[in-house]
Parts: sequence; C-alpha cells; structure tokens
Amino acid sequence: MADALRSDRDILISAARALGRVDLYGNRALTGLSLHQIEDMALALVILGLAPIPPLQLQAPDRIVFPRLKEF
Repeated sequence: MADALRSDRDILISAARALGRVDLYGNRALTGLSLHQIEDMALALVILGLAPIPPLQLQAPDRIVFPRLKEF
C-alpha cells in the first residue's frame, strides 16, 4: 500500500520518465514499460484534469478536460 502514500508530484515524475522512454525509443519502449509506469501515466492524465469516459459510452461529453486545482 505504499503507492497510496505517493504524492501527485511523485506520480507525475514517474509518468514523465516513462514518457521520456517512449519519446526516445518510440514504439519499442511501449512494450518495455512496467504496469506501474503505465498506471502512473494514466494517473497523470487524471491529475492533469482529463476526465475518464466509460468504455461503453459512445458519445464523448462536451467537456473532457477540467482545470487543475493546484500546481505541481
């Protein structure tokens, strides 16, 4: 349960490192990411304001990005 104690900043740093690997190595890096890194990238999207759309919801809502409530 140590993951629950990580700060938003720690999650964003981990996601940024994973993104850096993808940026450097392209598609090859995608298969080398850990589940932890993929989760951090998804959490980063939520932290930065992207709202999830349920898989069976065919129509995207009018607003899918919400303003950040704090700076990191």
